[in-house]
Amino acid sequence: MKKTNIVKRLIILLFIMALTCGILFLQACGETEEKSSSQQETVGQTEPETEETTPEPTPEPTPVPTTTEKPPIITEEVLKWTFTEEDKMFKSASQTKNLRVEDGILKMTSTGGDPFILSSNANIGIDASEIDYIKFKIKNNSDGYRCQLFFITNEDTAWSEPKSIKNEYWYSEGDDWEILEFDTSECDDWEGTIKQIRFDYLEEEGDVEIEYMVFEKIVK
Repeated sequence: MKKTNIVKRLIILLFIMALTCGILFLQACGETEEKSSSQQETVGQTEPETEETTPEPTPEPTPVPTTTEKPPIITEEVLKWTFTEEDKMFKSASQTKNLRVEDGILKMTSTGGDPFILSSNANIGIDASEIDYIKFKIKNNSDGYRCQLFFITNEDTAWSEPKSIKNEYWYSEGDDWEILEFDTSECDDWEGTIKQIRFDYLEEEGDVEIEYMVFEKIVK
């Protein structure tokens, strides 16, 4: 009887030991699988590649343009016309009335759309190469603003558009005097000996006054 009990106990003990070993084995296998899976996940998760960026070159500063002022044009007076009642320097020619001198001012009235006056001297004999500018100190008491200076030469005595220089008044219908400047370099036909001047002072009716007319040459 005692013997039988001992055998039973041994069998139960062996069974418990076997069961315990089995449980321990299964736990060990489970931990191994978890480690292996974790390692695979770690291997699969690769860090994103960092793109190499080339730094943009620093732009060079834009040079600031330098402005150089043109030196002023220096001229000298070659010839100046002023006015007296005895010598008006100009005579009426077309659509002009009441040409007169008052207190040294030449005054005239246009009666149409194409008025002009002519230099009284029909052979003034000016060397064109000596004259760069013709200037009037003038007052325009009209609504118009266009004017034109014609000339003829000893070589070509026909009045024509090529032998003319156009200009415009700054002021109109006011009390302001202005310097009306004709640049002879604008006219290719300004050459030779100037014989006579014609001034088309308006293109409509109105009054104009002239204090003087001057011929100038650039010296610098």
